[in-house]
Amino acid sequence: MTDDLLNPSLAALRRGHKSDPAPVLATRLDRLRRLRALLLEREADLLDALSHDFGYRSKQQSAFADITTTVKSVNHAIKNLSFWMQSQRRQTDLSLRFSGARCESAYTPKGVVGILSPWNFPINLALSPLASALAAGNTAFIKPSEITAATAERLAHLIPEYFGPEEVQVALGDVDTSRRFAALPFDHLIYTGGEQVAKSIMRSAADNLVPLTLELGGKCPVIVGPGADLDLVARKVAFGKYFNAGQICIAPDYVLMTADQLDQFLPKLARAVTRADASTTDNDAVSVINARHKQRLEQLISDAKNKGAQLHHFASEKPGGYSLHVAINPGEDADICREEIFGPSLMIKTADSLASQIAMVGEGPHPLAIYVFGDRRTFDEVAKNSQSGALIHNDIIFQYANDDLPFGGIGASGMGKYRGIDGFREFSNHRAIYRGGGIDVSKMVTPPYPRIFGAINKIMRKL
Repeated sequence: MTDDLLNPSLAALRRGHKSDPAPVLATRLDRLRRLRALLLEREADLLDALSHDFGYRSKQQSAFADITTTVKSVNHAIKNLSFWMQSQRRQTDLSLRFSGARCESAYTPKGVVGILSPWNFPINLALSPLASALAAGNTAFIKPSEITAATAERLAHLIPEYFGPEEVQVALGDVDTSRRFAALPFDHLIYTGGEQVAKSIMRSAADNLVPLTLELGGKCPVIVGPGADLDLVARKVAFGKYFNAGQICIAPDYVLMTADQLDQFLPKLARAVTRADASTTDNDAVSVINARHKQRLEQLISDAKNKGAQLHHFASEKPGGYSLHVAINPGEDADICREEIFGPSLMIKTADSLASQIAMVGEGPHPLAIYVFGDRRTFDEVAKNSQSGALIHNDIIFQYANDDLPFGGIGASGMGKYRGIDGFREFSNHRAIYRGGGIDVSKMVTPPYPRIFGAINKIMRKL
């Protein structure tokens, strides 16, 4: 899409916002219900497009990961929106209260929200932010990833069937289109993707002072504490790497455990992989998105081997079966130690204590999620001594299934939070509202100063 199409689309959305700058509850609910109808009524079309884009992608997984999770977000907003929209009473200083003044805060729409969505969950990560933007009363402009082109085209075809051009629009195009999209003067922009692109987006957004939400991922560690249930760890890690072929920003990237635990863990992981694979059919498979990403994953494992890693490969003999590459203790200069894996490969590093594991996590950028296995004392120790977007105890990935938890990172893993009430607030202007009283306080603090000025000044310092 060229600038002569991007700019008119943005202008139409701007008109839509200006014509109704503070949509009432009924309008917002209507938009959310239309979004839900799109997902449910056109699910088959969307699933076909997703499978086409991935080469093959299980329709069962797509139905859950892209459709159901998004419908859940929409339903959550519909159920709670009337509460979210309520203004909040704020405390009025005693000195102002005497004048009759009152204070409150309210969440008002920002305007036009831009959504730059990725390829790994191309429906959920485009339309879940859209649900938050619509709940907050905004109009929205979506630029889906060109890597999942069939899904992007399907969205571009379906959105106009459910929304007017002054409510929601979709831009199609390549990387250059995404670059120009990011430079538009939005009232808010959310980007989900990689760190390097995020830096470019921040530079573009700075020219128009556009506020940003960045969801960036990174290397999510699994900390295995003393006495952890290694069977549980193996099942959860296998799931995290099997689901969407590990192409998830919150997938476990590497595991930290002691050498003694490692000896017990590897056969358990092998059994977990075998069990997962035995219970699936070819129809349950998900492909790595394209040849370029497959080559990148192969290069990570090859480089890890060249830099001292012990390699294991758990693979199925059936077509489309589960395949997991494991690199153990590569040298610190290995690419896999720095780059997000984002696929069906896993790094394991051994450390002699929980304190050492926590220190290893702290040496790198703050992750989007930290997964902790062990007792409550282990969890509390990690919580006290680490930073991450989310902290999860004895489970993997399912924090995203809870719509009332904020989703987002910190530092290199992102900025801002959305989903549920946090998404509503992220895409709203938190506005301060002050209602002056009947007594003119300004006369008491401006020349000619009244006799009681000194007393008023002292009182205010003690309030």
